[in-house]
Amino acid sequence: MGSTPTPPPKDFTVTIVGGGIGGLTLAAGLLRRNVPVQIYEAAPAFAEIGLGLSIGPAAHRAMPLIDPQIREIYDSLVTTHADSPGYEKYRQTWFEIIWASGAKEGGLLMDLKALPSGQTTLRRANFLDALVGLIPPEIVHFGKRLDKVVEGVDGVELLFDDGSTVQADVVVGCDGIKSRVKESMFPGEEEDTQPRYSGMYGYRAVLDMEDMIEAVGEQRARVSTMYIGDGAYGISYPIMRAKKVNVGLYILSEKWDCETWVRPAKREDMQRDASNMGRYVQSLIEHMPDPSQWAIFEHPPISTFCRSRVAILGDAAHASTPHQGAGAGQAIEDSHVLAELLGDSRVITAQDVVAAFKAYDEIRRPRSQRVVTSSKENAYLLCLCLDGVGDDEKKLKETFQSRLRWLWDLDVQGQAEQARESMLKFMASREDEGDQIG
Repeated sequence: MGSTPTPPPKDFTVTIVGGGIGGLTLAAGLLRRNVPVQIYEAAPAFAEIGLGLSIGPAAHRAMPLIDPQIREIYDSLVTTHADSPGYEKYRQTWFEIIWASGAKEGGLLMDLKALPSGQTTLRRANFLDALVGLIPPEIVHFGKRLDKVVEGVDGVELLFDDGSTVQADVVVGCDGIKSRVKESMFPGEEEDTQPRYSGMYGYRAVLDMEDMIEAVGEQRARVSTMYIGDGAYGISYPIMRAKKVNVGLYILSEKWDCETWVRPAKREDMQRDASNMGRYVQSLIEHMPDPSQWAIFEHPPISTFCRSRVAILGDAAHASTPHQGAGAGQAIEDSHVLAELLGDSRVITAQDVVAAFKAYDEIRRPRSQRVVTSSKENAYLLCLCLDGVGDDEKKLKETFQSRLRWLWDLDVQGQAEQARESMLKFMASREDEGDQIG
């Protein structure tokens, strides 16, 4: 039996700007496919901000396709409902949805399943720390805050704010919602690339499980819950093997008249904001530490995720509100498609990467931008004010199910194959153009 032929070596290195979850999952996927990688990270060390992280079923299926070790890491760290003895029957539950205002206050609207994995949550920092173990330290450059990206005839120049420059073959910006790579792709005022306030702010806290049980009782503490109310909603889910609970309260508010994204607040602010919410949310507020208000920002849609040899991924391309728990999952789906395209044996030169980037944009942009829109609409759904649904019980159930089916029932490998077909078409049309010129 003959041995599998070794794919031709790549004639390019992928330079990744930003070392968050998107950047590291992409790097791991490329390294596994023998694609050379360099990572430039602004911070002095890898660090993840944010509290809990939850991945839906589609992104969960994408993980082992990027690199089986990513899924093994995730599965080894997650908290599920089965971590609470006696709650194993909720293993496939994503959230229980509870009425937090109105005549049915305190009652169950529905048990929303996420088959087969159910709710899986972990601390972002723990996941990031474990992903770092997949990346050889010699390819990472810390303390490199990007100023701008300039494309020339021979490649792409990265200019950093310490005065240093780097020549790159191709660049993928994974540098978050305030991405400098994205800004460089759209010079001047050609497009609105700045994040915008989404019309909602939140309060967040992590409580000990004992305090949570005291606040809302055993069932509500141990089972992931969304508290849907008039103009606001609450959320809670166990983390750290059900020793702690991540808690959030989100308020619809048209204006954010503060220069920073976080501002100090008082308990009275939280009580006022949740004044029409029922006993569960009121009790949660009593147990939350002195709060800050976090403005929720999102990305306006942009016309492309790539320009020639430069592409953007994750929050840099399509930062979403958190109202359907899909932000990190979209970055993971992006990483899978890009790793498959750039790892393809027919992608050898930087010009081939241009075709790969165009195909990635064609397949990933419509879905990920729809996730941004859908997440914002989900906030209105949870606040009982989505047009055509309101607080109608039957419509609420139908809408939750149909939205999440669209989000989760994705043929993950099929999406990558679709992108591969597009890429080969782009490569063939480039060759045809070359023949005509010749």
